[in-house]
Amino acid sequence: MTVTRRFKLVCAAGLFTSVFLLACGAGSLAWFHFGNPTNTCASCHEMTGVHSAWSASSHRTLHCRNCHGGSLTLDVHALRSHVNRVVQHFRRSPDQPIRLTEKHVLALQEACRACHPQSFADWQSSRHSATYARIFLDITHNRTEQLAADCLRCHGMFFGGNIEDLVKPISTTGPWALNDAAKASQPAIPCLACHQVHTPAAGFQSAHLYVRREQASFSADLLPITPITQGDHPVKVSPDPRQRLCTQCHAPNAFRQLGSADDRTPSGVHEGLSCLDCHSSHSNSAKASCAACHPSNSHCGLDVEKMDTSFRSTGSKHNIHFVACGDCHNGQRPAKGK
Repeated sequence: MTVTRRFKLVCAAGLFTSVFLLACGAGSLAWFHFGNPTNTCASCHEMTGVHSAWSASSHRTLHCRNCHGGSLTLDVHALRSHVNRVVQHFRRSPDQPIRLTEKHVLALQEACRACHPQSFADWQSSRHSATYARIFLDITHNRTEQLAADCLRCHGMFFGGNIEDLVKPISTTGPWALNDAAKASQPAIPCLACHQVHTPAAGFQSAHLYVRREQASFSADLLPITPITQGDHPVKVSPDPRQRLCTQCHAPNAFRQLGSADDRTPSGVHEGLSCLDCHSSHSNSAKASCAACHPSNSHCGLDVEKMDTSFRSTGSKHNIHFVACGDCHNGQRPAKGK
């Protein structure tokens, strides 16, 4: 056999092997992409718990790739994540928990938007859609109170660094800037701050709090009811689990005094009501809240929507969360129609 012929045979064998391996690789990728999750993703024991939760969730009819991206994706970040999980497996470290980075969260939020357009639009119209720039470059706030690590507990739960890595300088003098200008338009409170994908569908079960310190989500019904006092007197707090979620960020001071810090626990004539009795879950709008409970007139015969409260005017000294009859009637309960 001549050298030339041997060379051609070697090249042909190499080409065949390469094509064969590529075909096998492409076939494997296609199988993982289109296959039943039970035989693909869930076949790895690391995914057993996640798959079980997904099987009982409202998203159980969706394929894993709808939210996580598939094997045929061109997203380099997603592919790197998939490869890292395989590497961890063969390094004998499969029990390391899978952590969501902010890039994962923002990508997943687009999947939320595709399936829940109305809820997403409501969220965009609310203050909970605030961007990093709106929260951390607020001149009035930053001159009054110095930014601290605890800010990220509610604003920037998924940020992969400390407050010094996000904003400069850490002072009350400024001027302030984001270290990464691209974060200016990113949401500081994304969908996964209050939701978890692998959860049951309805009611409070869909409400979860992402705890930055633990890097995990907790169902609202597992959160404690915060005891609130007004002076020395306890305030009746709604048992609604979703209110517990609100209270984690809209929290009172360390003494748990009503109305302190960012507390909005209803009291006065609204004591015992849940936040969700008045506020829509995603838009936070309370425009229809009065009509939901009141007839055209209040107990004292007046139109509640025309009373001097913060419902009518944000400049009112009568905050709708804490207003009592006596606040507007010189400390006395008015006679009906007065």
